Amino acid sequence: MYLTAACPSCPNRTGMAKQMIKIMKLTAVLMIVACLQVHANGFSQKVTIRENNVPLTKVLEEIRRQTGYQFFYADEVMRTAKNVSLSVRKEPLAKVLDLCFRDQDLSYTISENTIIVKRKPLVPQVSIAPPVPEIPDIRVQGKITDDKNSPLAGVSVSVKGTNTGTTTDVNGNYAITVPDDAVLVFSYVGFATIEETVAGRTTINISLRLAEQAMDAIVVVGYGTQKKRDLTGSISSVKGEDVSKMPSTNPISSLQGKVPGLTISNSGRAGSSPVVRIRGVNSTNSASPVYVVDGILHDNIDFLNPADIESIDVLRDPSSIAIYGLRGANGVIAITSKKAARGQTRINLQSSVGIQRVQDKIAIVDAAGFRKLYDAQLANLNAAPFDYTNYTANTNWQDLVLQDALITSTNLSLSNSSEKTTTYINLGYTDQEGVLKYDHYKRYLV
Repeated sequence: MYLTAACPSCPNRTGMAKQMIKIMKLTAVLMIVACLQVHANGFSQKVTIRENNVPLTKVLEEIRRQTGYQFFYADEVMRTAKNVSLSVRKEPLAKVLDLCFRDQDLSYTISENTIIVKRKPLVPQVSIAPPVPEIPDIRVQGKITDDKNSPLAGVSVSVKGTNTGTTTDVNGNYAITVPDDAVLVFSYVGFATIEETVAGRTTINISLRLAEQAMDAIVVVGYGTQKKRDLTGSISSVKGEDVSKMPSTNPISSLQGKVPGLTISNSGRAGSSPVVRIRGVNSTNSASPVYVVDGILHDNIDFLNPADIESIDVLRDPSSIAIYGLRGANGVIAITSKKAARGQTRINLQSSVGIQRVQDKIAIVDAAGFRKLYDAQLANLNAAPFDYTNYTANTNWQDLVLQDALITSTNLSLSNSSEKTTTYINLGYTDQEGVLKYDHYKRYLV
């Protein structure tokens, strides 16, 4: 259909155009009314279903077949749906859907010609706790004394589990308002803490006793000592008695396997010093740790008698070895020697015997095995066979060179301490054979 512009001089054409416009408007109105009628008729369709205890999906499929409506849902949503029993005849679609979802944990919404099924939102259940009966407060007072019945001022009196509290006055008296079932905590520096249940009492007198505190372990730090619990660095301590149990000419050899991160390699030579590694090789061109014996720095401790050692502390953490500067870059081994006990005279004799043996020998073949391997090599090289006429020996040189080495150590110590003098004398004798024959080492220490 084409429209032309009306000309003022053509009255017939102007009337025709107006008539056409009226026809088009009427057509549009009729189309809108028809669409609304179709939608209304679809939603008011009648449904007839007779089913007994069948899955909900089967009922929805039958509704889709009769009405043309499509259902949209997730499979996991339908897994929780209950079976449906339904008997309706020419009932509206809305009523049938209400019956289907009446006892379900599901709900539905209609969008044009699609029915969307989803779970119902969870409604949080609010539980109302029964009212807690109020416990009446009472005023408690009393006096705090020590084991000699002397008043203690400044003793902390608090209610356990709360911030409520007070302190005693110069006469040791206190007063506090607390619940009837409260537990009072009485604490004072240097005294054992006591807890008391009020249980309706209005007067509670307490006698505090001195707290028995054990001394913490002492560890060597730098040129002095410090409590072990106050350290944050990596420090390992070994008692002297553990070192003396291991027969060795060098006490550091006895630490093998006792300190984490400490690597000790013994050469097997009689009287030789072990190779010790704590922090590896660095720019100081040396990998050996520094030894500190009673505050004095040494490069080795071959001169030290293992029986004279009270404790050995291995410092590995950078913060704990900072006091030693560059020399402590490879770690520090601090040694504390024994001292005489006050007011006592002691004589100790310690002797030990041990055997050193090479455990991991090189696996070798005998003469017959050597000839077999060598002949195979010559054959692979297309060389002439070797003449073994003058080679008849069958010697295992490891058995001839190595031996089970005996090591003995004897130490005699005399210690005495009084108010004016302190004496500690140790005599040591060590005799060590090497695992290599004819290797021998003796040492006398005073």
